[in-house]
Amino acid sequence: MLLKEQIEELKRESAGKIPENAKKVMKRATEDLVKSGIEENIPKVGSKAYDFTLQNYDGSQVTLSKEIQKGPVILSFYRGGWCPVCNLELNYLQSKLSDFQKYGANLIAISPEVPEYANETVERHNIKFPVLYDKDNRVAAKYGLVFKLPDDLVEIYEKSGLDVAKHNGNDKFEIPIPATFVVVRDLTLKYVFGKADYNQRAEPDDIVEVLKKL
Repeated sequence: MLLKEQIEELKRESAGKIPENAKKVMKRATEDLVKSGIEENIPKVGSKAYDFTLQNYDGSQVTLSKEIQKGPVILSFYRGGWCPVCNLELNYLQSKLSDFQKYGANLIAISPEVPEYANETVERHNIKFPVLYDKDNRVAAKYGLVFKLPDDLVEIYEKSGLDVAKHNGNDKFEIPIPATFVVVRDLTLKYVFGKADYNQRAEPDDIVEVLKKL
């Protein structure tokens, strides 16, 4: 089953559990974000990736320019372990890890979640790739991905028991739109996928096709 099919299944399963007013707020927030034109800020294929050094969930440091010397790097920016679609994507990426490695590629996930919560995500999905802490979304901002959650959506989240401020270690209520990049040795971007609608994610099989041609 493709990732997009799993996401659609997740949406069907959760539809009845979300109050109607919450659905309207979430739908409007997504539509407004799409209309904002944020996707236009994302680097295009052929442009250069922004280099960075970030802390892995285990406390080690990971530098993109060093990692790409080992082979192509797949960067996956996600909202946080609190997001059901992100959890589904991370689990699916882990299941495809050997397919990526077959073509010499390494996978790196990035989110603004503090290491404590990132570690929970790693354990939940038995993740075997780096999950990096992008404090205050500084790296995600360089990739044009960051936006502020609208107040009414934050209120919906808080009523459901989700404390984004606690997860991110600040009260800015900023998160990245989900995005995936394939970066090669000279920092050139060979694949870019980023959508304002958080239900749309890069298909791992498409990433494999890109890796085959490198």
